[in-house]
Amino acid sequence: YHSTQQPRAIEIMSGGDDWCTIESDPGVFTSMLEDLGVEGVELQELWSLDDDSLAQLGSQVYGLIFLFQWQNDDKNNNGPNDSADERKPLDEDAIPPNLFFAHQVTTNACATQAILSVLFNTQQLVQEQEDENETDKVSLGPTLSEFRSFTAEFPPLLKGEAIRSSEEIKKIHNSFSRQDAFMTEGKVHIPTGDEEAFHFVAYVPVNNVVYELDGLQSGPIVVGDVVVPDANAMDDDDDKDGPPSSMIPSWISVARRAIQNRMQTMGEAAIKFNLMAVTQDARIAARMQGDAVALSEMEAKRHQWKVENERRRHNYVPLCITLLQELAKLGQLTSLQREAQERVAAKRAAKKG
Repeated sequence: YHSTQQPRAIEIMSGGDDWCTIESDPGVFTSMLEDLGVEGVELQELWSLDDDSLAQLGSQVYGLIFLFQWQNDDKNNNGPNDSADERKPLDEDAIPPNLFFAHQVTTNACATQAILSVLFNTQQLVQEQEDENETDKVSLGPTLSEFRSFTAEFPPLLKGEAIRSSEEIKKIHNSFSRQDAFMTEGKVHIPTGDEEAFHFVAYVPVNNVVYELDGLQSGPIVVGDVVVPDANAMDDDDDKDGPPSSMIPSWISVARRAIQNRMQTMGEAAIKFNLMAVTQDARIAARMQGDAVALSEMEAKRHQWKVENERRRHNYVPLCITLLQELAKLGQLTSLQREAQERVAAKRAAKKG
């Protein structure tokens, strides 16, 4: 998504749950995970799906979170050939026991539900690699570990109800709500039909199969099987220009095709999207490699995220009112307002010309 304003997920559901909309931003999501007690995980924004961009994510990529503009069109919302077998959601009794899938029953919670879908389906990958490298392990922390254990045997609908009922998850989600001067405390914005609506879905690999997890669907959607390339093919590929295929996890190629296919069905709405990868905290690899320069850059990025999140949470309305009052006292408000109106009129005239 290339607008100056990040798309904000607005769920198309009836009812008025008190979950706010939040920005699709890696700093917001990473901070939210840290507040939930998750360790060793961060989100990275993807501006392209080319090999170079994917290779920069590293080998530890746990899932992808795709935000797209919701349209009142089943074809665009559900993807191509949704009625075909390859796009048909799995029946409840066909969902693998170790695949976490929850129905979305909470308005505006699709952002948090997407990230939880990735985290709760990462454990098998982590356990397989734990003996090789302990630093690869993702720690869910006590809050999410207890939640996952408690809901493990629940059907998708009850998992969704459990997410909605979790006061701790909701509190952290709502801590990133947009400040609004004209909203009373405890009141949540309810979107009108004129607003653009966006929705989050997750892509995860489980049991060498890539799934699309969309809480508005009846079940997970099988995207494709993960094909592990043989060593000879990887050696031949390394001789070509660009990053070797071994630098890109095999499952991401499967997810990439699914995302590209979905974007092709969106038409003009395809320019309004956002894609983030859930990865291992890049600082772990930098520390292991002793790369002080890279580590310093990553710490600076984390500091910038912290500053931006504090600004998101801050209410600037009192400051703006005070500035206007002071300008009025100095007798400058009227002239500045007139100059601003003239600039706006000139810009509009230039566009028409």
